[in-house]
Amino acid sequence: MNKFEAMRRFVHVAQTGSFTQAAAALHLPKSSISTAVESLEQLLGTRLFQRSTRRVTLTHDGAIYLAQCRQILHDIDALESQFQHENDSVRGVIKVDMPSRFANKTVLPRLSEWCERYPHVNVVISSTDYHIDPIKSGVDCLIRVGNQGNSLLIARPLTQYRIINCISPTYIQRYGTPSTLADLQHHRMIGYVPTVNHSASIDYNSAEFDYVEQGQNCQHTVPSVISVTNSDAYTSACLAGLGIAQIPQMGVTDYLNTGRLIRILHQYEAAPMPVSILYPSRSQLPKRLSLFMDWLDSIVKTAVMNQ
Repeated sequence: MNKFEAMRRFVHVAQTGSFTQAAAALHLPKSSISTAVESLEQLLGTRLFQRSTRRVTLTHDGAIYLAQCRQILHDIDALESQFQHENDSVRGVIKVDMPSRFANKTVLPRLSEWCERYPHVNVVISSTDYHIDPIKSGVDCLIRVGNQGNSLLIARPLTQYRIINCISPTYIQRYGTPSTLADLQHHRMIGYVPTVNHSASIDYNSAEFDYVEQGQNCQHTVPSVISVTNSDAYTSACLAGLGIAQIPQMGVTDYLNTGRLIRILHQYEAAPMPVSILYPSRSQLPKRLSLFMDWLDSIVKTAVMNQ
């Protein structure tokens, strides 16, 4: 039993002078009140009450303990009230843009926790993978995977994704399993083009297979017959057997464990990809946004530890 709850039950017995009346006031069985008091007496090594058939009275030690319990419980109630008041005072709207896979696998399953903690904050989530201007788009912050180049936005690092090479059993049945870079010319990759500007200069007939060799980032061109613009479609295309995909391991652990995806070319993995929160300015950052970014940081760290 929680020690503070035992203290509350002890205080009720002291106030009413009766285990029965304390149990009735708290809507609890009398046995649970007795157990709470006995656990405190055992912990303290002293009797708190003198018990008789008619009345329960405090011992000398019990009276001292009662005064301290009242003060401690008062302080706890005041502290909880303070935080509840602060949470109630956090209000407004947060607009955040993030990759669809990150939203579906990491944020949305945990978002109810945030909503319970800050019920007066409305969270608006949009899902894109390409670069957008947060000021023009009216969003407060972005979550992006990969290096952001010379972005003028402030980047708050969250984690790094390990990138693994995957194919599906359906793909293996059709095309086999590549074991070397040279084999890739006989295979196909899923193209990933996270942009709304589908320029005619993009070669949709091939895609780049990224890997690290002797500390250097390298690329190998592989034939491609399909390209997608968001992370969920990229994973779905791989599951459907449409090609090789280079996917963050954290987002596909379940598929790997169930055999729906299979890792290949372990010796040719791409460099880890940073995951960051991007926002325009540190000055006058709304409290709700600062709290939301702290919360995002905490759930990402938990997800990484549990993968």
